[in-house]
Amino acid sequence: MKNKEKILIGVGAAAVAGIAVISIGIVVRRSGKQDVVYRETTVEYGNLTVGISDDSSVEIGTLEQTFDLDIRALVDSDSTSSSQSAGGAFPMAGQMGGGNNGGNGGGMMSFGSFNSAYSSQDQSLEVASVEIAIGQEIKEGDVLYKLTQESVDEIRDALSEDINDTKADYDALQVEQQASRTQAQQKYDTYVTNGKYAQLIYENDLSDYQKKLDDAIEEVNDKQDEYNEKMLEISEVQEELAEARKYLKEAQGAVSENYAGRYDNAYYYTVYLNTRDTAQKLAEELEEKLDNLNDEAQQTALDIQTAVRTMNQAQFDYEKAQLELKQTYDIDAYYFDVASEWYSIQTASLDYELSQAKGSYDSAVEKLDEFDNYVQNNCVLSEYSGVITDVILSEGDTISGGSSLVVLYDQTAVTMDVSLGEDDYNAIDKEGAVNITYTAYPDLVYSGIISEVSDAEYDSSTSSVYYTVTVTVQGDVSGLYEGMTGNVTFVTNETKAVCYVSNRAISREGTHSYVKMRDESGKVIKKEVTTGFSDGVNVEIIEGLSEGDVVLIESKVGEA
Repeated sequence: MKNKEKILIGVGAAAVAGIAVISIGIVVRRSGKQDVVYRETTVEYGNLTVGISDDSSVEIGTLEQTFDLDIRALVDSDSTSSSQSAGGAFPMAGQMGGGNNGGNGGGMMSFGSFNSAYSSQDQSLEVASVEIAIGQEIKEGDVLYKLTQESVDEIRDALSEDINDTKADYDALQVEQQASRTQAQQKYDTYVTNGKYAQLIYENDLSDYQKKLDDAIEEVNDKQDEYNEKMLEISEVQEELAEARKYLKEAQGAVSENYAGRYDNAYYYTVYLNTRDTAQKLAEELEEKLDNLNDEAQQTALDIQTAVRTMNQAQFDYEKAQLELKQTYDIDAYYFDVASEWYSIQTASLDYELSQAKGSYDSAVEKLDEFDNYVQNNCVLSEYSGVITDVILSEGDTISGGSSLVVLYDQTAVTMDVSLGEDDYNAIDKEGAVNITYTAYPDLVYSGIISEVSDAEYDSSTSSVYYTVTVTVQGDVSGLYEGMTGNVTFVTNETKAVCYVSNRAISREGTHSYVKMRDESGKVIKKEVTTGFSDGVNVEIIEGLSEGDVVLIESKVGEA
């Protein structure tokens, strides 16, 4: 690694600005054993800069021009019309659980899809003559190679045919898609209509099952009420029968042969006898009625069981219908919500297919236009200006997509590499200014930027770490050449556009600074000034002097 040192740069833009050469006058004043000598210097205007500097040499990159045109011809390998699903993202509403589409089924929509498949066939141009040589300086637009007329015509014909073929495919696809777009619109309208009336249809269809269930429940309740009434009537008849049997028993006892006093009172005997007959008849009637009521109650109980079964079936039918109708409602409502999205998907697939065909046509037109712009008068032209370092092709060679044509110096990639020790590297501003001067142009200051920094490297000879910093030169670099030497300064501090003078012209007394000047009579006088930034050689004059003022630098010499 080169030895480095921090240096103070104090010329800055003064040289660039063309400041006049400093005028120097010498005045000797004898005083004892020593003479005082005054040398005149002028107050300058420019930049004061402090930085880390090192020498380096110019490296100019290269750039390669390649034949980037796609001149491959399209080959129609399989042009057919096939049917493929373009609407399978959603099933038709109603295909589950019956639906409201009038039994039209639904499901996957199948659109006719026009599919024109192409493959690419390589083509090439033939070099008729080479028009350049290594070391030749060329400009953008100069001829590099002339091509054979036959190879140029062959490619133009193939690219023109591509335009005609892709245009025919695009026009045919537009016609074919009209029916598919109409079908998609019809399906969209169906989704919207079904969804709009889904709630009303759901409620109407379910109301039929609800009515059947309500009627069945009412029938069960009626039969239960009838059964309860029968049981109440049976209870009443049983009470009446018990009462009739009681009277019958009493009357039978009064007229019984076992009763000795039955004839004592003929009137009561006759009454009891009639009562017995009446009670006997009533009891028989009530027993018959009770039997009938029991039969009727038993039949009503059977009717209740039948009504309950009917009610249960009606309940089952209602719940089943509720599920199925709700499912259909949900499907119709869902497709109502996504109808626009569904339609967009259908048309997007058609639009994509159409855009692919249109893209093929546009690409074919563009390829021919690019070819005509690139190959002019059967010649390949240079895209850059510069000095040729390598000619790739020879007469009879062929050119196809990606072929290398020529290599030139890249005037936009002028760099200088500087090795910096670890301390110096840490001290510089990685985003800061870089000033560059060249031995060949001592009065010019170029600017640069740090474009790359290597990983830390170890120098075993000095036992130190260093970095290689790449600086890219900015601005007009047309006057720079490979290997040109110069000095690179990484600016660490800079004061721009100030008046400054040599440090040797400043004298200090305490906190005050002075310069010596001559008044109008030529007498040396002392003038106070305010100083600022110093680069170690020159110092900024903030107040007291102006550009062009002449000050004196004092020195003493002994007697000869």
